[in-house]
Amino acid sequence: MNKTPTIFDTDPGIDDAFALSFLHKSDVFDVKMLSSVAGNVKLAYTTRNLQGLAYAMDWQVPIYKGLDKAILGKQILAEEFHGVNGLLGYTFNDKELADLKNQSAIKAMEKVLEENKKTLIIAVGPLTNIASLILSRPDLKEKISEITIMGGAVGMGNVTSNAEFNIFADPEAASIVFKSGIKINMLGLNVTTKTSYNLDMHEKFKKSDKKINKILSDIMDIRIKQAGSEENYTTYMHDTLAVMYHTNPEIFKSQMLHMDVETKGEFTRGMTVADLRINSTASKNINFVSDIDKEKFKEIFIKTLI
Repeated sequence: MNKTPTIFDTDPGIDDAFALSFLHKSDVFDVKMLSSVAGNVKLAYTTRNLQGLAYAMDWQVPIYKGLDKAILGKQILAEEFHGVNGLLGYTFNDKELADLKNQSAIKAMEKVLEENKKTLIIAVGPLTNIASLILSRPDLKEKISEITIMGGAVGMGNVTSNAEFNIFADPEAASIVFKSGIKINMLGLNVTTKTSYNLDMHEKFKKSDKKINKILSDIMDIRIKQAGSEENYTTYMHDTLAVMYHTNPEIFKSQMLHMDVETKGEFTRGMTVADLRINSTASKNINFVSDIDKEKFKEIFIKTLI
């Protein structure tokens, strides 16, 4: 089986941790590099978490540090959900960190693109690194097969009434990516909030003897204790879907739309604005993923990770 050369850009992050494990376990990707970006928490923490998670999986993959702030505007973090360090206080020992390469993430991405015919980019944090790559080397856009993002929403938001966090954290970067002409697959809140990690799944993780699953279940123990252990407890597995979209595309539904990113609105900054007009002549620049087979998701999620 020919594996797909892949760059994975992330800001770990609770759901990022699950996405990383799913990426590692899947057999369709030839992961060339992992890169950190500031997003859920500050860059120092997202980078350290990335190193710790890779070490726990004994994953020999190059890791690079990305950018520590948005292209424009003030830094937006999600510490209230992920905790100051991104993993609700779960910390990795200094001796349990995978090596961090000296080169910048942007330069490393350029090298991967130069050395491969076509490369998939999966980005599950703010799009700061990806936009910076496009700005620095527009000549390499043709080497990117597609960019799959976790981000955005149509008609809903989570950090504001209209905006999803990853886009809101750096809307200028998202706008650059959306306008790049590269094929973009957008898995936003419309589909990711249809999936969840619940107590039944948690019990399966707690029984696993895999090191990474013990870490994930420890993190979720903290999350469940904070949120309460009611029977309907859920945590959305946002970022895993951006990976699963390439392992199991048959369980998703999508449509091509024209979509812009609002960068200036007083109440709508960070909003992904979809053109839903039947008679629209605007170019369709986004493959908007809107639905998923929820039962298939659970089956694939548990089968792959446990």
